[in-house]
Amino acid sequence: MRLLIASALCLSLASACAHAPAQESSSAPTPVAPPLAPGAETASELPFMEPPATPMPGRSQVRIADALLHQNKPEEALVLYTQAWSAGNRDGDAAYAAACAAGRLERKAETLAWLSKAAEAGYRDVEWMKKDDDLASLRAEPEFTALLERIAKMPEPFPGSNAELQRLYAEDQQARTHLVMKPTKEQLAEFMAKDRERLTRVKEMVAHGDLKTGADFFSAGIIFQHGGTLEDYAMARDMGAEAARRGHPKGLWMAAAAWDRWLMRAGKPQRFGTQYVPAQGTPQMVLYTMDPRVTDEERARWGFSPLKDIPQARTFP
Repeated sequence: MRLLIASALCLSLASACAHAPAQESSSAPTPVAPPLAPGAETASELPFMEPPATPMPGRSQVRIADALLHQNKPEEALVLYTQAWSAGNRDGDAAYAAACAAGRLERKAETLAWLSKAAEAGYRDVEWMKKDDDLASLRAEPEFTALLERIAKMPEPFPGSNAELQRLYAEDQQARTHLVMKPTKEQLAEFMAKDRERLTRVKEMVAHGDLKTGADFFSAGIIFQHGGTLEDYAMARDMGAEAARRGHPKGLWMAAAAWDRWLMRAGKPQRFGTQYVPAQGTPQMVLYTMDPRVTDEERARWGFSPLKDIPQARTFP
């Protein structure tokens, strides 16, 4: 299984393999204070934002299911993914995650059915499907080969999107997937230099009005989210909000995650529970401080789970 890499990576790079199984902590590790962004000491609050779109049905179930799958509890996760789909959730990544859960349980027919649903909902990463360990039981199945061939011929899920921006987004995600757990200074410097190059180019594209589709704004938001200033995170929130208005299924999450990132880097508590920070002397990432003034009802308006259902810690190898 591979999940979108955006939220926990920026602080220590300990979560570069964000698709690895994770477990909740039974202890209370000491969090490492996150670095403040330049100008954080004098930063004022971001303007309050109402949800720019309605959360996709079943989004709360998907978030809990994702956490369960990280904890290698595929049976429990699959129940929730199925509930979310029945409620009308048509997120291709969620359907693919359900396929991964079924794959870990070696339910071949069910895995193939979920992969077909994922493709219908826009999932297109055939190359990853070929090497995903969760789908290993399907490798020799002719139905799996036929499905891969069919997906490869399907049209892009977001027609009219900017090809260069989609390439930059893919490069951003691949860089994080392939970064070693403990990079050398040279590797880290190269990684950060490439991030700056992508960000510079995306800023030019935004200034020129090159973004047209929800996928364009979402991709730009991810790259702004990997910037290093409060202004970058504020732009990421705006990009996510516009992606949501234009129908992108993850635009609402992008806006919320960027808002949390801005708050964290400004030294303020987060609202939605998207940000994790390293734990001192352990491989864990622990949930960054939550704002007690934000209610579960407010989080639900953005498609997030109640606080009690947000994992307090995750462990990465």
